[in-house]
Amino acid sequence: MTIDLEAKIEAIEEEIRKTPYHKGTEHYIGRLKAKLAKLKRQKETSSAQGKGKGFALKKFGDATVVLVGPPSVGKSSLLNNLTGTHARVESWPFTTLEVIPGVLKYKGAQIQILDLPGIIGGAAEGKGRGKEILSVARIADLLILLVDVKTKNQLAAINKELKLLKIELPTLLVINKVDLLMKKTPKAQGKEILISVQNKIGLDELKKAIWQELNLIRVYLKQKDKEPDFNEPLIMKKGAQVADVAQKIFPEKKEFKQILLWGPSALFPGQQVSLNHQLKDEDVLSFS
Repeated sequence: MTIDLEAKIEAIEEEIRKTPYHKGTEHYIGRLKAKLAKLKRQKETSSAQGKGKGFALKKFGDATVVLVGPPSVGKSSLLNNLTGTHARVESWPFTTLEVIPGVLKYKGAQIQILDLPGIIGGAAEGKGRGKEILSVARIADLLILLVDVKTKNQLAAINKELKLLKIELPTLLVINKVDLLMKKTPKAQGKEILISVQNKIGLDELKKAIWQELNLIRVYLKQKDKEPDFNEPLIMKKGAQVADVAQKIFPEKKEFKQILLWGPSALFPGQQVSLNHQLKDEDVLSFS
């Protein structure tokens, strides 16, 4: 996979070098640069998955999610199912002794997911390397607090450890192994997400919840007189403005003759907008 990515990166870099830069090619070169940046992130993420060791990890992709919970609740199994990573899975505690990274590809976004070793009481004081483990959570955009139906009573203790280390992040509470409760899957209470990794129950709902909690949106680009490229969206944060997209695809500051907009935030198809226009998910932009 890394070799294939390197070939794609080299091809795009060569295309950028040989394409003359003028007003007619600005948009095309901007899209190439955006695609190049995305491929380089993929390469870095792929390398990180291959290493997958230790506690000093960098953020990759469009957002980072950290799995936190007691030992042996299914964090590694969940990581494997969401990302295709092959983390070791056993039925006894403390199988995961390092931070294992993976990448969830969802709606065109690359979401880095980190599986942390199980958290035990006294983690904030360093017990079980807890302080070192939980420090990884500081780089996250979202925490998934994962317990199972037998360890739900440990939630207060885990939240206490996070609070002692002043880790305050958006959090999804996910309860695994709900298939063990009864034949009929119980209803979630409040903001709980009920899943069974083994039986693949609730995983689509979890992916949707991750996307919503991360507040990500997709923005598509369109060249003049051509169809939008719906295969490779730019992933932006909710609340992003046209200026943020322009900066991402045109690193050098430039003036635009016009910016046209289609999609949910447009008053009508092809609306001309300014740089401070706020975008919505699945908007389409054309710069000229």
